[in-house]
Amino acid sequence: RGLKRGKASVKINKKTYNWNGRLSKRNKTDYIILHHMAGNGSADDIHNMHLSNGWSGIGYHFLVRKNGEIFQGRPIDAVGAHCTNYNSVSIGVCFEGNFEKETMSQTQINAGAELVNYLRTQFPDLAIKKHRDFNSTACPGKKFPFDEITLSVKTNRDGTAEIVAALNKR
Repeated sequence: RGLKRGKASVKINKKTYNWNGRLSKRNKTDYIILHHMAGNGSADDIHNMHLSNGWSGIGYHFLVRKNGEIFQGRPIDAVGAHCTNYNSVSIGVCFEGNFEKETMSQTQINAGAELVNYLRTQFPDLAIKKHRDFNSTACPGKKFPFDEITLSVKTNRDGTAEIVAALNKR
């Protein structure tokens, strides 16, 4: 189903997860933090792995698959479990793949940029960061196309955001 606000729209696949305990509501949103999965798999795979770590379930709010499909993990207003010391003020977006070793497809880049665009319409004052900006990790990988996903978004005077031609400048 597509979530819409203003002119921004993105198709986000949703499902109901069985959580291990109660999720807390996030009171403030300062960041979108971008991650890579460092492997391949589905949102269900991540959910099961995070449950096996003793967590409440999938710690990311969104997963962008290699084929461009976007899946919601944690509810958008819930505290995440993706970035130590910043979970209560951020939205976690994970990209399938290992971007220490592989290059992201244009399909996945475009889907990630659309999701960032959508999130910026919902939370216009966010800073977009890499996981490694906060914690000692290589995540989201040295080959992660951060600029293509984030700098391709601009905010118009009326407050709406749109994807601009930067995606096509590769």
